Amino acid sequence: MSLVVRRRRRNEINVIPLIDVMVVLVFFLLLAGRFEQTHSLAIVPPSTTTGAAPSGVPSLVLSVDREGKLFLEGKEVARPALEQALAAQAAKSPASEILIVADERSLTGASVYALDAVAKAGLKPRLLTRPAR
Repeated sequence: MSLVVRRRRRNEINVIPLIDVMVVLVFFLLLAGRFEQTHSLAIVPPSTTTGAAPSGVPSLVLSVDREGKLFLEGKEVARPALEQALAAQAAKSPASEILIVADERSLTGASVYALDAVAKAGLKPRLLTRPAR
């Protein structure tokens, strides 16, 4: 019989890999949520044979659907409210880039209005297109 009592070592949980995985999942969900807005409105961008490469992450996404309705960050917005929101964005960050996503069958007037409103606010407009088939 032994007089020495052996104590069991407590198991330790290493939390660092769990935190790393959670950070990656959060980034993935943030990016996936950002790209989902284009698809949730059922917008088909027009195709082009030439186009500029994206210059960075846009500050806001302005969408125009088939009927000519305007959506700012996925929420329908009236024209006066759109102009106010763009003016507020220009005051906050004058070098912002606004991504305009217009359906290829949308009304031309609504798309031109979106371009004009962005330019009038002093922001940089960029149109989203898809490559030609």
